[in-house]
Amino acid sequence: MKPSRHVTAVLVLAAFGAVGCSKRGDTSQAKAASADVAQTKPITPPVETTVPKPGDGEGFDEKSAPKITGSFADGEAAYRAKKYGEATAIFGSYTERRPGNAWGHYMLGLSAWKSGDLMKSEQAFEKALSIDPHHVKSLVNESRVFIEQKRHDDAIDRLTRAAAIDSESPDVYRLLGRAHHAKGQTDEAVEAYRRAIDLNERDAWSMNNLGLVLLEAKRADEALPLLVKAVELRKDVPEFHNNLGMALEHTGSFKAAATAYSGALTADPDYAKAKQNLARVEAVKSGPEEDDERAGSK
Repeated sequence: MKPSRHVTAVLVLAAFGAVGCSKRGDTSQAKAASADVAQTKPITPPVETTVPKPGDGEGFDEKSAPKITGSFADGEAAYRAKKYGEATAIFGSYTERRPGNAWGHYMLGLSAWKSGDLMKSEQAFEKALSIDPHHVKSLVNESRVFIEQKRHDDAIDRLTRAAAIDSESPDVYRLLGRAHHAKGQTDEAVEAYRRAIDLNERDAWSMNNLGLVLLEAKRADEALPLLVKAVELRKDVPEFHNNLGMALEHTGSFKAAATAYSGALTADPDYAKAKQNLARVEAVKSGPEEDDERAGSK
């Protein structure tokens, strides 16, 4: 039995409104390169990214502090401790002393981005790329800065360059998916996300993001298995549960949708969208599941 016209209208109106090296003494640079992915996951969108406000780092004030002349390792330690303002100052000093070291400018760009200074971040990544045009990590993370600024064409340019250098990076294709999605380029976004998942079958963020793209394209049946898998991989992400609930609603599985929204609230009891969605779906008195259960009990 299909949901009534009234139920269908409610779902259509509500669901989308409720929805994510080096020189001697610089031995830690390679480690910094391998660690940045875990430190800078995109954010779904609602995705993949929350950037700290400028000045983050236990009250560190770059302007009033004495000149810092720490080593690369000191800057990396500050970055790992999430003292992003301090890390920015250290790498700023480091790059003055080692202006030809692309990794120093890269870490300055990463630290400045995390501290909220997008202009300094872009300048640092560009400097790294002027030294080493094949510096994939600078291309990838500069694209994150551009996505945050809604400069999606610039992001696509950097990511296309990165893909030409490293065609096996799931990060590159996940971010390409985000940029194309933001521009309303559904086919390109789907292709990019599918490529990211092909490269990493445990890329839960790409699964979630692709699921959202398909939901918006009214392809809920295709979105559903992707969102189920994303939840299986990352039960701690409330957005994944919420998005799964949306897909289940669109396929008429209201009781299962309520379970998914409850899962979102287990992960984050203050998640307002999941609360609204759960209240709405619990108000639905009957759906295909309920009708099947009644028929089977006769």
